[in-house]
Amino acid sequence: MKNNKLFIESPFPELNSKDIELFEAEYGISLPDDYKQFLISHNGGKTGSRRRFTTNDDTRQGEVESSILVFYPLTNETTENLEGKYELYTSAGVLKKGFLPIGETPRSNLVCMGVVDEGNGYIYHIDLGYDDYLNKKLELEPENIRLIARSFTDFINGLFVSES
Repeated sequence: MKNNKLFIESPFPELNSKDIELFEAEYGISLPDDYKQFLISHNGGKTGSRRRFTTNDDTRQGEVESSILVFYPLTNETTENLEGKYELYTSAGVLKKGFLPIGETPRSNLVCMGVVDEGNGYIYHIDLGYDDYLNKKLELEPENIRLIARSFTDFINGLFVSES
């Protein structure tokens, strides 16, 4: 059942475009405009009941249905933030530098945004296998990366309320 209202509860400080520009410059990435607007409007936070999504990549092992539990904020007020997650997963070699973790799903899997080349702005579900990749410092297998949407707006618009 689709519900057009997306509720985000965010206790984090407001951002402006300069904060985002500094983040982009520091990491050499370019965030799409729709995601920048989301950060300025919400700066991460927990989702309400409209949080379910399905992957859009049936060429591998079939689609996956999951939930976005929290969007990471751009702030140092919590350790669960964009910068910290990006550094954690790229320095461990789990994610290539072209993926920015923007949120978390159940079982500590990730929702990531492509931030380079032709996948810039694409949204992916990253199955970390209960953190096996991080704990063992393994590079992520391609079958654990599933496309959700080709833009942040499409991702947000595709979120739905669980029927169960």
